[in-house]
Amino acid sequence: RRSRPHADTTDDGDLMSTESPTKRRRNGGEVRVVQVIGGSEVHIGHGLLRKVPEMALAAGIKASRFVIVSDETVFGLYGQTLVDAFVAAGHTPLTFQVKPGENSKCRMYKQQIEDHMLEHRCQRDTCMVALGGGVVGDLTGYVAATYMRGVPVVQVPTSMMAMLDSSVGGKTAINVPSGKNLVGAFHQPRRVVIDLELLRSLSEREVVEGLAEAVKMGCIRHAPLFDLLEGRVEEVKALQPDAIEQVVTEAVRLKAEVVALDEKEGGVRSTLNFGHTIGHAIEGLASPQLLHGECVSIGCVYEAVLARDLGQLAPSAVGRISRVFKAYGLPTTCPLKYLRLDELMGKMALDKKNAAGRVRVTILKSIGSSFDHPQPVDTALIRRLLSPSLLVLPPAAPPSGAVLVPGSKSISNRVLLMAAMGRGTVAIRGLLQSDDTQVMIAALAAMGAGPFSWLDGGNILQLTGLAGKFAPPTEPLYLGNAGTAARFLTTCATLIHAPGAATTLTGDGRMKQRPIDDLTAALRQCGCSIEHTEPATSPASLPLRVDASGFPGGRIELSGRVSSQFVSSVLLSAPYAQQPVELVLKEPPVSQSYIDMTVSLMRSFGVAVERQGALVYKVPRAVYANPASLQVEADASSATYPLAIAAITGGKVTAETVGADSIQGDARFAALLGEMGCAVQQDGTSTTVSGPPPSQRLRAVEVDMEPLTDAFMTAVAVMAVAEGTSRVTGIANQRVKECNRIAVMVSELGKLGIEAGELEDGMWVTGVDPATFAPRPATIACHNDHRIAMSFAVLGARLPGITIGQKDCVDKTFPEFWAVMSSKLGLSYDVPPPEACSSAAAAGGAPGGRSR
Repeated sequence: RRSRPHADTTDDGDLMSTESPTKRRRNGGEVRVVQVIGGSEVHIGHGLLRKVPEMALAAGIKASRFVIVSDETVFGLYGQTLVDAFVAAGHTPLTFQVKPGENSKCRMYKQQIEDHMLEHRCQRDTCMVALGGGVVGDLTGYVAATYMRGVPVVQVPTSMMAMLDSSVGGKTAINVPSGKNLVGAFHQPRRVVIDLELLRSLSEREVVEGLAEAVKMGCIRHAPLFDLLEGRVEEVKALQPDAIEQVVTEAVRLKAEVVALDEKEGGVRSTLNFGHTIGHAIEGLASPQLLHGECVSIGCVYEAVLARDLGQLAPSAVGRISRVFKAYGLPTTCPLKYLRLDELMGKMALDKKNAAGRVRVTILKSIGSSFDHPQPVDTALIRRLLSPSLLVLPPAAPPSGAVLVPGSKSISNRVLLMAAMGRGTVAIRGLLQSDDTQVMIAALAAMGAGPFSWLDGGNILQLTGLAGKFAPPTEPLYLGNAGTAARFLTTCATLIHAPGAATTLTGDGRMKQRPIDDLTAALRQCGCSIEHTEPATSPASLPLRVDASGFPGGRIELSGRVSSQFVSSVLLSAPYAQQPVELVLKEPPVSQSYIDMTVSLMRSFGVAVERQGALVYKVPRAVYANPASLQVEADASSATYPLAIAAITGGKVTAETVGADSIQGDARFAALLGEMGCAVQQDGTSTTVSGPPPSQRLRAVEVDMEPLTDAFMTAVAVMAVAEGTSRVTGIANQRVKECNRIAVMVSELGKLGIEAGELEDGMWVTGVDPATFAPRPATIACHNDHRIAMSFAVLGARLPGITIGQKDCVDKTFPEFWAVMSSKLGLSYDVPPPEACSSAAAAGGAPGGRSR
């Protein structure tokens, strides 16, 4: 058995390996040649279509007849050119055209092609030529494998997908009613001729769906290929010759390497099906609305998450994989209408990799490395992975364990922005890999920042700053429901100097309800040109147009009662204003601890903010000096959930790396649990909470949670089983977060039969006795709010019957939440009935409204 060749990069960044493709000159053009197996070769270059007859004859194919099979669309584009080339070489080919589309890869067309060849007396000295995408290639290859017990075939792929994958390696097949590619044969093509010029006729969607196979190959076999695809997105999408030739050649070389090791897919070749176990099942329901590569993209992300949840793949790697697929415009989640679990699992049961009745999946160990064989996976785990909702099952015994939560979202987004603004190169360790940070990175890249280089297996992000010299993005910045990014980037966009240019910031439906007008009004007052572009429906919210006319600075008066992020937004960009900034707050702001965090982090980047009294901040003109390295603290808000599980169940849980030395306000959450009756131990870098035994009730409390507003939902989940009525105040701004969190907490507790109500700046809840209370089973409508989902998961650890709808919204800040709570604390989950999944998934937007 051959070992996997080592891979490296050349000094100029080109990919290479110990089995590099050879280069040949052909009629003045350079052709890269990859050896596959048994004399099969792949020729890659530009302008090769007319040279197909020459290449076939040079391969030693002694044919008296050539049969070109194509589909009607492709033949209309290139068929006559190929026919003329054969005629010029002294051969008049036979042709056969099929209808375009996956449905043509069927028994009917196989029979018709064979009958056509028999009618024209084609013998064993016939050579078949497949001109088309994967459908034509697979169909023609299978005919060639069986006609007269096997005739030679030449593949001329015309789609990106076929060039990178299906034309190479000799796998041929047709589809049958039971599934894709279930009837076929292995039959190596004598030549594969990849003419990169043919890609020019494809739409961008057709190009990028094929690139899913290149990303897949980088994931399982070769990190430098993944790095290339990650770092040169726009060049690859634009088919820039050097970039696309590198990608195609390297992807083909890697596949050839695997085929040489395992031609008949008995072992390592099965790993090439990464993303296909789940992807093929989705494709079976979603085709033709979703293309094959789009389904593979979705499957790769799900299977990467599966590897993470099994403890094999770092969360940072999952974030990178998802981000690269998104960068190419590929989907990463399955549309709800196709998440029909029984049908999906039925299709997976027929997957060719399965053995002994068990579903087997390619499991990544890191980017560029996977297990040599697909691994058996419990189908219940796959069902939970795919289900949009989860039923939380209270643990049989009080949980005990230590949890390491991901990096702080608040710190991560501040650090990303300052590093992109700064001068010099910084290595950031512990960065949160989540939806919110992906949004920030994508936006900064669109404004000219980067490259974003991932080191140490994706655990370190290296970034060289722009020294404040951002460029106007060419497209609107879509920020989803990422409030932090929306607020911070609004001021940052004013720093751009480009007469006539502007930056447009937009988001999802909820983001267009969340107020930002206090910030935009303050910026306009100091001379910035900012327009709310949908005044009829979103007069105080995104979308915004920010003219690239600079940030004048000077005295700025601002209200921070709705969000402290308005204050942080101005502070973070203030060093680059045209004049020193004097920021004057109109009243004491909400969540002062987050402003203190901003000031502390600015100091670590070399900018000292002078605070005068409680309401005035003075910021000098400066350029951030990027530190050589920086460690992001673990997220104190995320740590509240495992600590609350200890409190609510009588368990003992330690949150590692979140302690008294944290600059995050939510690190004080443990003190609140102490007031409610828990035993708390906290040092500088860790916090341990022990809940009271089940026979002892937690105590109700009245608490002003203004310093730790993001933790109020976790606190309310604990208060729901405390003895008496608890009151939480100081949280009015939570009405304008991802949803109206106060209204949603009240309504969802009410579904369970727990009494709760709103206050002017907070809410109250009367706790129930878990020993005697019989909650009404309920599906929690999360309104796409990560903190709603995780807080009710805490309550579900104590009360039965709680189903979390939209379970994947935790990806915003704690993507591995469900897996960590299971592996570290023993929580378990079940898939609810389909009707519960449907009703939960349908819960979209939340009650809106401003603070009262």
